[in-house]
Amino acid sequence: MKKLPFSLLSSNELFTTSSRINEACKLSLSSDVYISNLYSSIDQGNNDLSKGLGKSLNSDFTPLLLVQDQLRDNAFIGLRDFASSFSHSNDEAKATAGKNLTGIFETTGNSAYSLGYSVETAKLNSLIMNLSTPASLKDMESIGATEWFEQLKTSQAEFERVYNSKIDTESAIDLPLIKDARDRITKYLKALLSYIDINAELDPVKYGPVSDKIDEMITEIVAIARARKTRKGNVPKKSEKTPV
Repeated sequence: MKKLPFSLLSSNELFTTSSRINEACKLSLSSDVYISNLYSSIDQGNNDLSKGLGKSLNSDFTPLLLVQDQLRDNAFIGLRDFASSFSHSNDEAKATAGKNLTGIFETTGNSAYSLGYSVETAKLNSLIMNLSTPASLKDMESIGATEWFEQLKTSQAEFERVYNSKIDTESAIDLPLIKDARDRITKYLKALLSYIDINAELDPVKYGPVSDKIDEMITEIVAIARARKTRKGNVPKKSEKTPV
């Protein structure tokens, strides 16, 4: 049987995996007293893990935040570069407007989009406030940048909505209960997997099918966990993208 890398799994992934393995054992091996005792203990651990996670169970804000952050990054870069391009215009009025807007971006920081979530949010809010003055709005209108500005405001507001939802959801997490539940689930699930693995060799007719199903589950969840870890590793600029 394949090894299950417990330390790689998030709490949500551990909950899902142990629940699925338990269900497979209940359907095929409920007559085995040792197994039934183990999956009963795992069920208790899952119940506590569910309580500890609260609303965050099966909620993964990481991909949502990645998408919304990319949208606001694109809007920031688009407006910044659009304004900069007009600073070189032969039309003196448009060149002045472009330079005025570019100066505001320079004050905020031309690479503000690459900062961590909280810092970027603060800087973009400051940028939006400075671009919302009558003079700046007139400058954007004169070069046709108003649509870019609306995209920036909309994407920033949507990012903050998702981020605040993440904070609200995770505020109810009971970390001590989660740790205790994870420890118990890991302990009993390791024993269950080891027992099935050995018995699949001794009695392949009875235990082999369940062992094969569990192997499929392990392959699937490990792929998901590694994809999540890789996704985090590919976006080091955002320091707050670690999932619950």
